[in-house]
Amino acid sequence: MTVIAHLSDPHLGPLPSFRAFDLVSKRGLGAINYMRRRRRWHDMKVLDLIVADIVDEAPDAVAVTGDLTNLGLEGEFLPAALFLGRLGAPERVAAIPGNHDAYVRNVRGAPARVWGAHMSGDDGRVGFPYVRRHGLVALVGLSSAVPTFPLAATGEVGPIQRDALGPLLRSLKDEGLFRIVMVHHPVAEDGTPWLRRLRDAAELREIIAREGAELVLHGHNHEPARAEIAGPQGSVPVVAVPSCSTGLLSHEPLAAYNLYNVEGGPGAWTCEGITRGFTREGEIAETERFRLA
Repeated sequence: MTVIAHLSDPHLGPLPSFRAFDLVSKRGLGAINYMRRRRRWHDMKVLDLIVADIVDEAPDAVAVTGDLTNLGLEGEFLPAALFLGRLGAPERVAAIPGNHDAYVRNVRGAPARVWGAHMSGDDGRVGFPYVRRHGLVALVGLSSAVPTFPLAATGEVGPIQRDALGPLLRSLKDEGLFRIVMVHHPVAEDGTPWLRRLRDAAELREIIAREGAELVLHGHNHEPARAEIAGPQGSVPVVAVPSCSTGLLSHEPLAAYNLYNVEGGPGAWTCEGITRGFTREGEIAETERFRLA
């Protein structure tokens, strides 16, 4: 059995020191939102409990699907790298960026520069898509993080990654691996608002419908969700987790993460999902078990 943990959207705080000039652009509105709401919603003590629980569960690998930062300030990226290090060694912790990690154009390359050890493939190359093989599982990391105008939080994988994804999924199938695709934005048609959507979700769904995958993981909406998209031999599960740092003061679902126990082999895979999350009693506990086809 191979065990994979999935968490997303920690929105690490507090904000580092910054200059007034740093808030010229979209960051100004983001800073107002952070000071009014997000700094209370995202509780770093809750996140500490989640991290400790993941370490205690000792999965074979950890998948982190973006939005480690709040405003994409240069001073936020090193603390985010340290956070990834708390989850495990770089070869065991696979990360991708979210839209907050590419908040403005001039920091779009910062995640790869600072978190490169967590965003490289088995071959050591930093870039997308990348592949990490762990036992029965292949983690495929995509980046949908692109700068957007104020009030928008859309994403796009883009043609370069899409062109590479199809052959990659095909080769991993030939290796007999359970393919898990990681992307920050939702892939299924799930009612995500237009200004928060993955702009090329339809194109990504077409690739998976043709080449297949066993599971797609994402974050972004801060809500637990399970959906399905078409695959070449049946449906492909698409699963989202809430933010891994939301506490009792948030209106959003409480912090949680998922564990996936993968067993079997091609044509006979089994995958059990286990949700572990923060409860109103102030502890981390198992809250749900589910099976994926």
